[in-house]
Amino acid sequence: MVLPRHKLRGLSFVNVALVAIVLAIALTAYFLFFKKDPPAASATRPSVAVQRGEVTASVSSSGTLQSSQTASPQFETSGTVTQVLVKVGQVVAKGAAIAKVDPAAAERQLRIAQQNQIASANSVTAAEETLSDAQEALEAAEEASASPSPTPTPSDGQQQQTQQAQQSQGQGQSQSPEVAVSNAEASLAKAKADKEQSDQNVEAAQAAVDATTLKAPIAGTITAINGAVGSVAGGSSSNSSSGSAGQGSTSGQGSVSTSTSATTSGTGFVDMADLKSLQVVAAFPEADAIKIKAGQTATVTLNAEPGTTLTASLATVSPTPTTTNGVVSYSATFSLAKLPANARMGQTANVTVQTAKAANALYVPSTAIATSGTTYTVTMADGSGTREVQVGVRGDSYTQITSGLNEGDQVELLQGAIGGTGTQNGQNRQGQQPGGGQFPGQGVGQGAGGFRGR
Repeated sequence: MVLPRHKLRGLSFVNVALVAIVLAIALTAYFLFFKKDPPAASATRPSVAVQRGEVTASVSSSGTLQSSQTASPQFETSGTVTQVLVKVGQVVAKGAAIAKVDPAAAERQLRIAQQNQIASANSVTAAEETLSDAQEALEAAEEASASPSPTPTPSDGQQQQTQQAQQSQGQGQSQSPEVAVSNAEASLAKAKADKEQSDQNVEAAQAAVDATTLKAPIAGTITAINGAVGSVAGGSSSNSSSGSAGQGSTSGQGSVSTSTSATTSGTGFVDMADLKSLQVVAAFPEADAIKIKAGQTATVTLNAEPGTTLTASLATVSPTPTTTNGVVSYSATFSLAKLPANARMGQTANVTVQTAKAANALYVPSTAIATSGTTYTVTMADGSGTREVQVGVRGDSYTQITSGLNEGDQVELLQGAIGGTGTQNGQNRQGQQPGGGQFPGQGVGQGAGGFRGR
């Protein structure tokens, strides 16, 4: 059967539409599943040029301002406190009176010692006279025995001297002149020994009386008073002072007190410190402590005055370590060239010690160096691959190159940033010159001279 012509035309339109739909689906599937993505832009790393300048290495830590000399004097004579002559914050001279205890008992002991001294002096005089008489009697006896004529009768005076010498020794008239002299010499020696002991007792008693007034062992400021009128103090020889250039203080430590207590509570009746001579005491971990030594220069900043940089010199490093929570550290003491007017004992100080320096040296950012054992390499920015280099001073953010590179060579940064800000194309950003001190990310107590971004 033959379809009408208008029906044939409608069928051809449907076929064309179906073909068009199939082609559209095929093209869509092709682009979705078979067409490859365009190549991505190649990843590039920032690069820097090898430069010439000064490279410094340093280590840092934090500590406190401490007095170079402190003291905690205590009464050496026991007694009840009758006077306190100073107050907290007062500056006193060495030897100035600080406080007093009741001197009555000490003065009584002094009077007794003085009386014994007088008695012992009289005993020495009597013993000397006895010895002199015995020696005269011995001489008379020797003369008599040497004479061939009958022995003359001793005069009344000689008989009396001989009898006195014999009676003083308790030997009676039967004692020979030789024995009398020997005994008299022994008695005199004992009397002199007793006199010497009595003299020492008087000196000690006088010192005890003098010690009823407590005096300042150093010139400084009263930082705490640990006693008051009416309290019992003394009896302990703890009138000690400590501290010298390069040593931290060992007495009177602790927080400064601004009040007094009714009874003695510290190691001394008062605590003192020389606030005109402050120093920085900081602890360095053992890895950094081996890099520092006396005489090295350092810079110090105070948290209370962050805009002020102080110059210091490393005075001493303690030979004995301190272990805290398993971390071994060594205490270092720094002498300050000049102190701000507002500096106070106990303030927090941040100290940086320069441990090495290389002048007119080639250097690159530490983040451009790859380390494998003792081998150091850099990646050249021109695509020639890696190159082995020799390094010298390893500074805060830059490392000295002693061989393997030339000034102007371009090297890639392996981790991008230099000291936390980064450089590109050899252009140094602000604050990133070598030897420029602290950089972001450098922790207190960490060695600032190691590689970064390894």
